[in-house]
Amino acid sequence: MNSEQQEDIAKKVKEELSKDNNRKMVIVVSAMGRKGEPYATDTLLSLLDHYKDTTLDKKDLLMSCGETISASVLGSFLDKLGIKNKVLTGWNAGIITDSNFSNASIKAVDTEFIEECLENYPVVIVTGFQGKSSEGELTTLGRGGSDVTAVALGIALKAEYVEIYTDVEGIMTADPRVVPDAQIIEEITYQEVFHMANDGAKVIHPRAVEMAMHNDIDLWVKSMESQTKGTKITHHDVKGKKWEIDRFITGVTSIDKLTHFRIYTEKNNSQKDLQLLEALACKGISLDLISITPCIKAFVVEEKHTYLVIKVVEEFNLQYEYIEDCTKVTVIGVAMKGKPGVMAKILHPLTQIDIPIIQTSDSHINISLLVEKKYSEKSVNALHKYLITKKS
Repeated sequence: MNSEQQEDIAKKVKEELSKDNNRKMVIVVSAMGRKGEPYATDTLLSLLDHYKDTTLDKKDLLMSCGETISASVLGSFLDKLGIKNKVLTGWNAGIITDSNFSNASIKAVDTEFIEECLENYPVVIVTGFQGKSSEGELTTLGRGGSDVTAVALGIALKAEYVEIYTDVEGIMTADPRVVPDAQIIEEITYQEVFHMANDGAKVIHPRAVEMAMHNDIDLWVKSMESQTKGTKITHHDVKGKKWEIDRFITGVTSIDKLTHFRIYTEKNNSQKDLQLLEALACKGISLDLISITPCIKAFVVEEKHTYLVIKVVEEFNLQYEYIEDCTKVTVIGVAMKGKPGVMAKILHPLTQIDIPIIQTSDSHINISLLVEKKYSEKSVNALHKYLITKKS
């Protein structure tokens, strides 16, 4: 969030308050700017480049500065417009987390102080991304943590809804940098957007969606610079069967920098198979697209874990093959649940252009295809054109 966006937000706040004199607003801010700009989180972290042994609690203290600066600047813009406001840090606002520094989870929200502030100020500004542990130490919530802060406060304060403003007009059917004719999705289910966020879409944090879903609060994703309504995230039964008729597939996402492994194991030696999986877990390696047969264990890992997996597998004296530089392309849609012939429809546009598929995986509302990176953009565009653009 840069200074121009801060000023736009201040003007938006004034406009909204003018509609209702009794309206109260809580605004959660992220850090100002992007990598390379003075107060961006990555820029702040670069100050520690020469100190490799810096502990995570000290990193959290430094990273939290970006949101604090942002909140102070926005509060000053509102002062300039004559709007009374109170600026709070995450811990002032009652955000209580666990002690997992740099990726903390919110455990509770004590709203007593923020509610007291709302009695005296029409606007309360809260620094996103930060809280404090039950031991009183400052913590940060990980990338995209301001989304999580906003939803947690919305739930705790029993807000009507939560609006999340980004640099895009809403949640898109695909990444517009990859698919030029990607469309804004007007309404989407919690389940769909959760899968999209987990499978490559960067618009909203998956934890924020999960919290909203469990607490039944609607979310809106929109842009301050656009007059479009944005995207409403809500329960799947809002439009009932009409959704299933109108929209078979909701979106196409992709994640690259993956490595595919095929491990050849001994038949009927489930104990050794379990030991292998436990050994990988002990190294902190997350497996995706897992396929287990009596003699072959196939899975995908992040590229950074490739050689760690090789080391573990070789300790078990097992044969293996791997393919680096892969991309997972995922098709998501709540309406595909229980429909026959879904996999055939999804494979159709890729077979038409001879894209080899390394592995597939499916759940109730998404199907993932693993391809080599060189085919990723072509795959996403082909799927989007056949399943979404063609249907609209």
